[in-house]
Amino acid sequence: MLTLYWLLQWTWGIVQNVAGLVMFVAAGRGKARGYHGAAVRNWNLSGSMTLGMFILMDRGHGDDILAHEWGHTIQSIILGPLYLLVVGLPSIIWAGLPAFDRYRSTKHVPYDRLYCEGWATRLGRRTIVSKRQK
Repeated sequence: MLTLYWLLQWTWGIVQNVAGLVMFVAAGRGKARGYHGAAVRNWNLSGSMTLGMFILMDRGHGDDILAHEWGHTIQSIILGPLYLLVVGLPSIIWAGLPAFDRYRSTKHVPYDRLYCEGWATRLGRRTIVSKRQK
């Protein structure tokens, strides 16, 4: 199954994987580890980001965030070249613009309210739970 995961990432999801590899190498220094086929590294920036099969995480984030980010790797496989437009751009805007941060804070709106973030969380949880049961 891992071979299929990597094959799909590096064919159908090649664009975000090349970008992810560049970011992963640039984030450097932190020890890389594997997570269900994805490559994970902690970085010194706040927040987490996934491009293709490459996950960069804030050191303070735990397993729930890792599963969520892994869900984004599945979105990469599902959407292929549309991933950056359908998931990447909306996620960056939702997470990065102070206006949306204030909106989430004052209105008590969960981060997962954005369609692609909730979808990533559901994919991550569902897949990780099913892998544990095998």
